[in-house]
Amino acid sequence: MSEKKSRKGRIALCIVGAAVLALGVFLIVWYCGASYPQFDSLARQEFAIPGLSDGVCPQGLTALPENEQGYDFAMSGYLSSGASRVYLIDEDGEGDGKYITLTEKGKADESHFGGVACSEEYLYVASGSRIARVPLPDALAAENGGAVEAEYSDAGLNAAFCQYTGNMLYVGEFYRPGNYETPESHHLQTADGSMNYAVVYAYAVDDAGAPANVPSFAISVREQVQGIAVYDGGIALSCSYGLPDSTIWVYENILGKETDKTLDVDGTGVPLYMLDSSNLKTAVTAPCMSEEIAVKNGRLYILFESLSNKYKLFTRTRMSHVQSVALDDLNAA
Repeated sequence: MSEKKSRKGRIALCIVGAAVLALGVFLIVWYCGASYPQFDSLARQEFAIPGLSDGVCPQGLTALPENEQGYDFAMSGYLSSGASRVYLIDEDGEGDGKYITLTEKGKADESHFGGVACSEEYLYVASGSRIARVPLPDALAAENGGAVEAEYSDAGLNAAFCQYTGNMLYVGEFYRPGNYETPESHHLQTADGSMNYAVVYAYAVDDAGAPANVPSFAISVREQVQGIAVYDGGIALSCSYGLPDSTIWVYENILGKETDKTLDVDGTGVPLYMLDSSNLKTAVTAPCMSEEIAVKNGRLYILFESLSNKYKLFTRTRMSHVQSVALDDLNAA
């Protein structure tokens, strides 16, 4: 081999070695350098996330009204195969509490359960393009692992999360370009010139808990929303996708104010509210894979899926417990 070829080989080897070293340094910094000083200063560890040892991928979280069985929260999630689950959780108890599955005409629901929400009388679960609902007493009384028959309503969009508050059921979609697209009519320019790509529908419900056919109003939101919390002092969005950091965005609660905007929903123009920089209060960076959020006793509870079997080998920060932040602290952040 000539000296010239040998020198080229050494140069190529050095280049490959440098690339491997650079990649190694990047991975070490990426996986070991995650730091969330603001979130850590605000957050408090709450109860353990149930179902992780069974392979559940957590998705939805809601606070429950006071009940004789002593359950405080419900969490929805799915498995790689088999019926999706809703866990009922005693936040002061030990273990996973209990879980139920939902059936439709006796057939188990194996869809990608998204958000879960609860009124005084009904439990709601985002199930694809539909919303499942079961009487809350039936869910509370069911045996661990038992099936509860559900009724289903069209969500009007691909339901990724939901919340019930103020006699309204909020149902929202998730947008990410390329793999989670939303209708073009939901791509709306905001007052600051940026774009929102998803909407949340707010449905009134009847005495049987069924959502109306047309939403009372709609909210235009940013991309990658995993959960919404509407409360007296604001509107919070949990936003994440994959390994990058999550963000908790907090906006003014502009609902109920006059708006001159409307959104066409199946031929009906409904009032439209826009969440953008003009009403943004704060944004808090959080560990990756934040999911749905819920409000209880003046605190925002945040669910994570980073320790699920599906992702835990790759995630930077693996959250074993639900975290909470005081709403007053979040509003002042």
